[in-house]
Amino acid sequence: MIITLEQADFLALVVMVVALVPSTYRVLYGPTLPDRIAASDAVGNVLAMIFALYAFQGRSIFLMDVAMLLSVISFVGTVIVAKYIDTGEVL
Repeated sequence: MIITLEQADFLALVVMVVALVPSTYRVLYGPTLPDRIAASDAVGNVLAMIFALYAFQGRSIFLMDVAMLLSVISFVGTVIVAKYIDTGEVL
């Protein structure tokens, strides 16, 4: 049995949606603030991958731009919040 590209894309999307569930749970009910920050970064990365896979599947360049923007915003937000927790100031 050979898996087609469309089936592999669908399977990857399903795996990403399943991976989103524990990360979202950790954001909502995390025991500590650093756990919630790391989980929110993971949620941002998984959402970016979902957008990228959906863009590849639908052949949409616009959604790839959205995925790149989301990953950059997620990274910068995580760095800013981590610095705020570490030093107590953003700048």
